[in-house]
Amino acid sequence: MRLIVLGRSPARPNPGEACAGYLVEGGGARVLLDIGPGIVAQLLRRHHPDELDAVIVTHMHADHMLDLVTLRYVYPWRRLSADERLRVVLPPGSADQLLDLARGVGGARHFEDAFRLSEHDGTAPMRFGSMTLTPRETQHYIPCWGFRAEADGQRLAYTADTAPCGGLTDLADDADLLLSEATLRSLDEDAQPPEPRGHLTPAEAGTAAREGGTRRLLLTHLPVNGDDATWARTDAATTFGSEVEVAEPAKTYEI
Repeated sequence: MRLIVLGRSPARPNPGEACAGYLVEGGGARVLLDIGPGIVAQLLRRHHPDELDAVIVTHMHADHMLDLVTLRYVYPWRRLSADERLRVVLPPGSADQLLDLARGVGGARHFEDAFRLSEHDGTAPMRFGSMTLTPRETQHYIPCWGFRAEADGQRLAYTADTAPCGGLTDLADDADLLLSEATLRSLDEDAQPPEPRGHLTPAEAGTAAREGGTRRLLLTHLPVNGDDATWARTDAATTFGSEVEVAEPAKTYEI
């Protein structure tokens, strides 16, 4: 199994980078996790969307799903047959939000003419080839689910957006690689009590990885000034207890 980083930026993009988007390949399948602004252009450097088994959206914040609008324009401007349409899996309860977006950009059928839209149920594994993707709900400002991908005897976990929570613990458990958000430079940047938190510091990502028995930690969704992510790598390594990597756009990571 392998992971290809198409974009790693948080909602405020790093200069010249796309927002969230990660190709996961294994078990004879290829799945795109998240499709934030800029991801379609990066995807087309490697694959036509027809080469994907599915696009899975972790939550309905713009930096994780807005390039669905762009993806629609890759396809002919007509209603495609069921076999021609790309499978797009949305979070539970989000179909109406996508319909509202469709009406704003191209009409009510903007997405459904090109995509086979569905919602996952929040808990049940999904199978693509021999790859299994299992959702785990995380703690964010809106409903959000991370995913565990398992194929070829390997485990990749993607946190999506989250604060420390039970779902994060489940995702990190015995993962070969944990792709973890690390949005915050300090806790002062997150929501303050009594409001629930929604993101991690690199140190918190390191703690989750260590407590879960994760073998490798790869940080993403973080603000990077130029190529300088030393601050995040150092903070996470202190709590993880081992070397930490920072996701690099266009790089492939073998699991």
